[in-house]
Amino acid sequence: MPSVRRQTRRGPTIIDVARSAGVSVSTVSRVVRDHPDVNADTRARVQSAISSLGYRPSPIARALVSGETRLIALLVSDITNPFYPQLAKSVEQEAKRGGYTVVICNTADRTAETRRYLDRLIRQGLDGVIHASVARDEGTVLALMNEARRVVFTNRRPVGDSVSYVVSDNHGGAEELTQHLLRQGHRRIGFVAGPAYARNATERLDGFLEVMEKTSGAEPMVASGDFSADAGARAVDEWMRRGPRPTAIIATNDSVALGTLEALAERQLRVPADVALAGFDGVRLAASPIFDLTTVDQHIEQMGRRAVRVLLRQFGGPSNGAPIREVLPPRLLLRSSTEGGSKRGATMRAASGH
Repeated sequence: MPSVRRQTRRGPTIIDVARSAGVSVSTVSRVVRDHPDVNADTRARVQSAISSLGYRPSPIARALVSGETRLIALLVSDITNPFYPQLAKSVEQEAKRGGYTVVICNTADRTAETRRYLDRLIRQGLDGVIHASVARDEGTVLALMNEARRVVFTNRRPVGDSVSYVVSDNHGGAEELTQHLLRQGHRRIGFVAGPAYARNATERLDGFLEVMEKTSGAEPMVASGDFSADAGARAVDEWMRRGPRPTAIIATNDSVALGTLEALAERQLRVPADVALAGFDGVRLAASPIFDLTTVDQHIEQMGRRAVRVLLRQFGGPSNGAPIREVLPPRLLLRSSTEGGSKRGATMRAASGH
């Protein structure tokens, strides 16, 4: 029995609308784009044809006419880190208000992945990039996008000064958090560091070390790590093997802090009674009564919204316009994972003669 090919009825095209209204295709295009250079009678005739035919303009056709796809890429290093979904939601909501669609690209901090995503999206007419995890791929992003105004970095500050960014004051936040623990009487403070290629990680470590170096009797204990929860567990293992362990621990982000908390619990060490613990980022999960984690709030939602606004502002500006640099002041969120340690600290100082 011969196969029967099912014909799919195509929808009306811009050519059908032009024929129905008795105008050119370019006139229909101007009406669709709400261009002012169309008289009222012609506009009404075209709109009537669009309505009667049920014509829906193709996004691709619109992009070819307007020169833009209204497509933005958001590059993140690890979508499983609670920081990034929170940031992505604010970016997507703000972009939607501006009529843009966001594609989230998980790069795992690998330049090859960044290039793979951007190569494909640029072929599809990518308008701009918000990079939330810039590291070793900074030059690659700028070279591929060709114009600095089509790029905004957020969360991590770029090395170069030719591109816009919206970041948090990581150095100042780490200083404030360290000073708080010192005021509580802690002197042996551990810091679970992030990767050296990420500027937010190095800025936080530098802020911690600067405060500790200025404090008499302070003993900084730094464990190398990354941005994963496993880094916190590895740091606890290292400190337990070497001894003596720190009386307070700062993790380079909230994910690392939660991994640290689990490792301490496995050893029956109580937080904060035995070890005070703090993180960095201000993710919603950290505020859960289960964790109640002291952390430095980066204002994640505000950061995402402002990054989108900067990018959209640049779309309409000159290609050689001055970069926009915004640094958000962090806020220390004090919770039970560090509070209640002041009496223990005073006892420790008395016992040690300090």
